[in-house]
Amino acid sequence: MTDESVTTDPLWYKDAVIYQVHVKSFYDSNGDGIGDFAGLMEKLDYITDLGVTAVWLLPFYPSPRRDDGYDIAEYRDVSPDYGTLEDARRFVEAAHERGLRVITELVINHTSDQHPWFQAARKAPPGSPERDFYVWSDNDKLYSGTRIIFCDTEKSNWSWDEEAQAYYWHRFYSHQPDLNFDNPKVLEEVLSVMRYWLDAGVDGMRLDAIPYLIERDGTSNENLPETHAVLKQIRADLDEHYPDRMLLAEANMWPEDTQQYFGDDDECHMAFHFPLMPRMYMALAQEDRFPITDIMRQTPDIPDSCQWAIFLRNHDELTLEMVTDAERDYLWNAYAADRRARINLGIRRRLAPLMQRDRRRVELMHALLLSMPGTPVLYYGDEIGMGDNLFLGDRDGVRTPMQWSSDRNGGFSRADPAALVLPPVMDPLYGFQAVNVEAQERDPHSQLVWLKGMLAVRREHQAFGRGAQRFLRPANRKILAYLREHEDETVLCIANLGHTSQAVELDLHEFEGRTPVELSGGATFPRIGHLPYLLTLQPYGFQWFMLSEDAEPPDWSSGAPGTEMEKHTFVLRPQIDEVVEGSSRQVFEQEVLRQYLPSRRWFGTKNEVVESIHTEQVAHLPATDDLLLTEIEVTTASGTAVYTLPLGIAWEGAPAGAFASNLAMARVRRGRSVGLLTDGFATASFAHSILTGLRDDVSISLEDGEIRFEKNEGFDLAPDAEPEWIAAEQSNSTLIVGRSAVLKLLRKIQPGIHPDLEMVRYLAGNGFANVPPILGSVTHFTADGPVLLMLVQRFVLNQGDGWQWTLGALERMANDTEWSFSNYRHFATNLGQRLAEMHRVLALNSGDPAFAPEIMDAEETGRLGARIQRQVDKALNLLGGDPPLDEDVRAAAHRLIAKRETLMERIATNAQSAVGSPRTRIHGDLHLGQVLVTGNDVMIIDFEGEPTRPIAERRAKDLPQRDVAGMLRSFDYAAAVAERNRPAASESREQHAEAGSVRFRESAIEAFLAGYCGEDTAADPLLDLFVLEKAAYEVAYEAANRPDWMAVPVSGLVATAERLMSGDTT
Repeated sequence: MTDESVTTDPLWYKDAVIYQVHVKSFYDSNGDGIGDFAGLMEKLDYITDLGVTAVWLLPFYPSPRRDDGYDIAEYRDVSPDYGTLEDARRFVEAAHERGLRVITELVINHTSDQHPWFQAARKAPPGSPERDFYVWSDNDKLYSGTRIIFCDTEKSNWSWDEEAQAYYWHRFYSHQPDLNFDNPKVLEEVLSVMRYWLDAGVDGMRLDAIPYLIERDGTSNENLPETHAVLKQIRADLDEHYPDRMLLAEANMWPEDTQQYFGDDDECHMAFHFPLMPRMYMALAQEDRFPITDIMRQTPDIPDSCQWAIFLRNHDELTLEMVTDAERDYLWNAYAADRRARINLGIRRRLAPLMQRDRRRVELMHALLLSMPGTPVLYYGDEIGMGDNLFLGDRDGVRTPMQWSSDRNGGFSRADPAALVLPPVMDPLYGFQAVNVEAQERDPHSQLVWLKGMLAVRREHQAFGRGAQRFLRPANRKILAYLREHEDETVLCIANLGHTSQAVELDLHEFEGRTPVELSGGATFPRIGHLPYLLTLQPYGFQWFMLSEDAEPPDWSSGAPGTEMEKHTFVLRPQIDEVVEGSSRQVFEQEVLRQYLPSRRWFGTKNEVVESIHTEQVAHLPATDDLLLTEIEVTTASGTAVYTLPLGIAWEGAPAGAFASNLAMARVRRGRSVGLLTDGFATASFAHSILTGLRDDVSISLEDGEIRFEKNEGFDLAPDAEPEWIAAEQSNSTLIVGRSAVLKLLRKIQPGIHPDLEMVRYLAGNGFANVPPILGSVTHFTADGPVLLMLVQRFVLNQGDGWQWTLGALERMANDTEWSFSNYRHFATNLGQRLAEMHRVLALNSGDPAFAPEIMDAEETGRLGARIQRQVDKALNLLGGDPPLDEDVRAAAHRLIAKRETLMERIATNAQSAVGSPRTRIHGDLHLGQVLVTGNDVMIIDFEGEPTRPIAERRAKDLPQRDVAGMLRSFDYAAAVAERNRPAASESREQHAEAGSVRFRESAIEAFLAGYCGEDTAADPLLDLFVLEKAAYEVAYEAANRPDWMAVPVSGLVATAERLMSGDTT
């Protein structure tokens, strides 16, 4: 096998997902009623798209088929019902081209009694080489201590042969005589057969019934040392000639006995974990995790290169040999009350009937299968929830034809129904009219689509196939929770085995600070803290989480309390301002704040060493005793910045804000009362104090000026309005007051007229209704100018910001089989229209010099071109290094670098077209996150500009195309983020979703520009200049902060530059 589509990793089986197929029952290509290799080849794309990585073919050799092909009559051929040897070889090649491995059966314990070897043996005299191929005896008393496996049909392991006039040995059916491995010639033939199929390209071989190869009187004739000696010889031959192939042991034994079949990594690479299978069903029936955790605790370690294989049934039977008699009776009563479902020591039913068509339980069992240690094996048809037919004999009821469609014979065959190898299921619940591939592929919520998604998720994380398992032990026994850990990857798996919703507390303190990311949808959960982590699960629900060190928790989450560290206690005698006075001030600044500030999201220099901290201003806020407003000056290597930090107290036993305890920085004591010194913004009294100050027009005198509380026309807020904190922390801190106003505390402050306050007042005052009006502000007036501290705006009922709304729309679209962009186009068009209206207001000659339009002349357009050239040059220099880009993006970037001179000339030329254009005030940092979705309209918010720039720059005038470009880049980023966040899915759904992302970009940009430009659809040569500048800025930003995201702006930079240089600005 040399096909490059198949990985060369010798441990490929560790990451595999195996799909088990009956050739005869999968697809009939020639209309004779029997599935064949040609039909299997026709359906290979289906198998590939399912997301499995290997196909396990049940016996396809010439056979009387009295045991479904396990009674082999010729090892080196294909049953003529299934095709030819050439068909089988073509199938293997076609599978390898699709990256699929092929596993077949090496049935070496026995043959059919029709095999030429046995026919020759029974005719040959005793002691002859031919007779010695099988195990014979003159009586049936030898090996009398051996159990009978098929005790429902066989009364002895010996059967009399009239022609041989002797008894022959068989551990299974009497028509399956056992080979004699004490005869070296038998092993020679077995090795020859193995090499034959490995030479044909087969990647792995399942060794059927291998515990029974050798017989010794006085033993159980199972797991004998001589059997392991035979396996070592087989493995040695395989390793010598086929080092990338695999042997899979079928040893229906207890874990400690099965472990022996791995040897010292010199027998089988894999072995089925038979005892786990029934215990998954038992745990579900008992709603108790013990059966699973108990058997896994009993499972010994195996060599690092070896692997368990796990399954939900031993292809056609829920095998119950490896349970106690009492456990077997329990499982029979729970899952096979209809005695026709019982066979030998097992249950002959498919998964869906075993789960009584309960989709929740079917999904839960698959979730366990895909997340327990080992390589999962899926049985054909289980992916769509096929049923069975108990009226068919033996195990044929679970070997019925695959149900492809609602057409004749379920789409399996064009033959007359009477000619089919087995009749398809036709009952009203599981019949092919109700359950089939075609219907489920069209249904985005079908079991088939769901399983494809789960397989895609598993494929993304090696922890499932190669990781260790570590059980958690929550007090709620209905919850099964375990960690899968591999290298730097930790996956938390949780399952509710109960039929009712359950809550669970998990001890995850060792992962404190990590963020759980749900793997099937990519949603982030609140960060793990030191306390038990609380989750709730729906009936039979499950969750898989990546415990990420890098992912950010949701904005709305409060953040879990961390490890309780010893905090300094300030003694108040009795005022809170004693914290920032005398000797306490030094402790507060040098100890408390040095530890506290770097952990705050709004603190801008987390990664720099703090050189000094000074409390510059302290003011008692009105209408409360224990609330200060401080201004903290922090100096680092990059400069000095000033932050607002209110100080409040959460007293023990008294009501406090939702986040007050999480934001605590120290302890306080006043007499016998104790509490936490915390961020005053998080205290219940903060909003009351600010609203009282605004209502009463309070002024607070300070050494260098005063703080003024100024209310605007329309202020109607009651101080006792209920506060609602939007989130624990952002770059600024925000809360909603009485569902009628938004109070924003600015964290990083600087002197100057604040653009947010200035712009909103101007726009609202000039008739622009799509900004939330200002109700009041709190400003510190200093000698250097006004410093805005707080802002109160009217609350607008909304559906969230445009960024989250867009990501939600993209997530839903990714799961839709048919796309509809009409709703989003309506939003984008409205947004374009409102932005155009805003720009028209800002272009008015109002008489206010701060807003008066300025006409661009040649000198100013030259400066504009030079500004954009500097930003682009910086980006190209970064791309000239070794950024983390994939090959295609890197090549495109290098092509652009080679055209640097041409691009710079084009920028300068196009910038000249701005001569005569009005330069006005603009938003300056417009993107989807600065837009609120309000039903059928939008509100534009946050006019403070790019926070890293000085206020003077943020108030500077520019061309309105800069705002438009910011929004175009935001659409591109939204699509890119949605693509990265999109959970893994089957290849066909991935392609569908990628095409949808491209269509989204095109549709959103088209609708937005149509809304903005109206009937004037003429190309704007300046717009691409600003898109280029924005993309170049993003390249520099991502290079400094998120290098793995650089491909997004680089692609935008390259596309825009190519468009500019070609002269195509449409």
